[in-house]
Amino acid sequence: MSLNSFAAEPTIQQQRVSLILKAFNNRPENLIRPLVESDIHMGPAGGRVDVNDKAKFSYYIHIAEANDMKSAITLIPMATSRFTPTYYQTDAWWDAHKTELEDAKLKGLPAPKQDMDEVMQWLQEMKLSTNPDVIEINGANGQVRYSKLQTYLLDFYLSKLAKNDKIILFRGAEKPDEISSWQKGVTPRGARYWTPTANYAWRYARKNTKFLDELLANKTPLFKFEIPVTQFKLMVDRKWQQLTLGTELTKKVHDSFDRTGNFQDQLQNNDPYLGEGHFGVEFELRANRQGSADMANFYKGAITIEDLVNDRVSVIERTQERLIKQNSTAKEKYDLLFSQRVERVKQEGMILIALQENYTPETVQLLLSQLIQRSPELVNIDGTDFNSWVRKNIELKAKTGLKATSITEQIQDLKKRLYRKSIPILCEGLF
Repeated sequence: MSLNSFAAEPTIQQQRVSLILKAFNNRPENLIRPLVESDIHMGPAGGRVDVNDKAKFSYYIHIAEANDMKSAITLIPMATSRFTPTYYQTDAWWDAHKTELEDAKLKGLPAPKQDMDEVMQWLQEMKLSTNPDVIEINGANGQVRYSKLQTYLLDFYLSKLAKNDKIILFRGAEKPDEISSWQKGVTPRGARYWTPTANYAWRYARKNTKFLDELLANKTPLFKFEIPVTQFKLMVDRKWQQLTLGTELTKKVHDSFDRTGNFQDQLQNNDPYLGEGHFGVEFELRANRQGSADMANFYKGAITIEDLVNDRVSVIERTQERLIKQNSTAKEKYDLLFSQRVERVKQEGMILIALQENYTPETVQLLLSQLIQRSPELVNIDGTDFNSWVRKNIELKAKTGLKATSITEQIQDLKKRLYRKSIPILCEGLF
């Protein structure tokens, strides 16, 4: 008998690494060097391919069903919308111009930019563009399909995200008073990025320490835009793209993967990172100057508390479905985790609406006391202790006109607005 017959069969992970290597190296024109096994980092149900360390360019690995070797593998390029000479500057240029950049920022002046021809030459040498391949591998037979990122994502937006013949986008504002520009029909200076989920836009808006106060005042620093599908396609498809589609993961999420092999959310006690939901990676859009100016035509106002709740719940539920499909043996764990997260989101939403609409202090206090004790969701705002903020607002509301209905009626009203299914009233039997 041959000695080779005693060799261990390759694991599922090893077989997937082999398929991924072959898929990349079959297109050497897209690489600065052939990839090797150490470039591929696999976690339990996904991972990352480090394609170009010099440019910090990587791919997100999505495995549809982790324990099935025949499962589809989707490889999605990340953070590519930056790879354009009108926007990008190389690390070497940044290091050489730190003083000028910091000085311009302090003085509120336009930042200096690297010569576009120089950037273009570097991007070409590094084989970088805003439209690399998305790679789909059939685990059953090893067949590979290559699609351009802009085509793949546009199809995804139109098939998965379009509602009533419109694409809904969001923008989270870190800078104060961005809303006043939008209300005047003018795009604020420097506004370049949008996202199809309020959840991802919230991660930027939450850096505004007045987020919750502005939310109650209907001036949330998180804005909604509705683009007709036909117009959206034109903005993406034209030769000089007004909207460049892309994906992203934060540095902290990458760091968590490097430490643990899992993409984790530091804002949620290292729970699985939600991403867009269908995938554990965020979707984003970068506008050029004309595209950014045109976005003022599609502005629909600051989002409401109910908008924020519904969006977060949708992303959580899509993530729950994705993770259970990837690992059905963990269904019970994920059902518990995500049901708690959904409940916490809705509880926070009820408190926020109760404060906004002058419900009685007793109602707000009761809702606050019944919050699930886990990481905050919508109310996890930089520099804000939610409980203290609520109590401060209770004191303020006590001095104004209040809803004159009973606590039970007030909570029932809130539940009708935020719960899809009828759930027993929290305070029944307590009064």
